[in-house]
Order: sequence, then C-alpha cells, then structure tokens
Amino acid sequence: MNEKSNSSSFQFSFYLVTIFLTIFVVNLIIFSSLTLNMNHTSIAQQQPPFNEDLSFDIDNVTFSHHMASVNGIQLHYVTGGQGDPILLLHGWPQTWYEWHHIMPSLAKNYTVIILDLRGLGDSSKPVTGYDGKTTAEDIYQLISQLGFNQPILLVAHDIGSQTAIPMQQLIQTM
Repeated sequence: MNEKSNSSSFQFSFYLVTIFLTIFVVNLIIFSSLTLNMNHTSIAQQQPPFNEDLSFDIDNVTFSHHMASVNGIQLHYVTGGQGDPILLLHGWPQTWYEWHHIMPSLAKNYTVIILDLRGLGDSSKPVTGYDGKTTAEDIYQLISQLGFNQPILLVAHDIGSQTAIPMQQLIQTM
C-alpha cells in the first residue's frame, strides 16, 4: 500500500510541476512579447529623416518616393506612370512595396500612387488615428495636394479596405 501511495504522490507532484512550468513559460512569452512590442514602437517613432524624391526603376519604369504632410502626420508615397490616377492600398503588415510586381504594368496606362498607411513603412507612426475614417482623411488630403480633381481608381485589400470604404465617400465629393 505504501508503494502505491508513493506512486500517486509522485504523479501528483509531476503534474503540479508541469502545470507550474507551463504557466511560467506562458507568462514569460506574454511579458517578452509586450516588452518587444513597446521597444519596436519606440524605435519606429525615432526613425531617421526620409530621403525624399529618390527615384528608382522597376522593369524600365521610373517611380519616385515622396513625403507629404497630411492630417498632422508625414505620409510616405511612391508615384510613377502617366494617365488617370490609380491608388493602391496595402494590407497588414505590408507597405507600398507589396505592389511592386504590378506597378510597372499599371504605370503604362495610369498614374500609380502607392503609399504607406499611417503606422507602417516610412509614414509617421502616431499613437492614435488608425481607424478607417482617419486614414481615409489622410489619403484624401494627399490626393488633394497632388492636384487630382477627378475621381480616382482605388484598389485595396486587408486593412487597406477599412480605409477604402470611407475613402469612397470622400472621393465622390472630388
């Protein structure tokens, strides 16, 4: 009987230690991810100044980087091509570069405008303003600054879609 009691006691201790270690590891992972996210945010907010108007070629089509002050932030965008404007909005966690494969084809017939939504890429990373209405206002101000008075084509996916829906209403007023 004593051996059976020792065996049960060992199993109980083993399970108790296993549960304790699991809880410890989960807490360690959560704490370290929160710490890393805070460090990444502070690093991102201390970005060096952006080298504006840098040109580059993709498949023999020239594009250029730009910055614009809109809605209280700096918005990074890339343009290229000629024709009616087409605006491409990226998803999470991408940047303008997500569209680099199709930019040259579109630039043959359109003025391609690709940007980094606030908080991503080379755009400002403010503490607030990540809702669709605010990001749509960012883009509306950019389009107005660029002098596009006619309706523009809009392509979006993922988090770009949360901007595109309120953006449609703003574009219709142009």
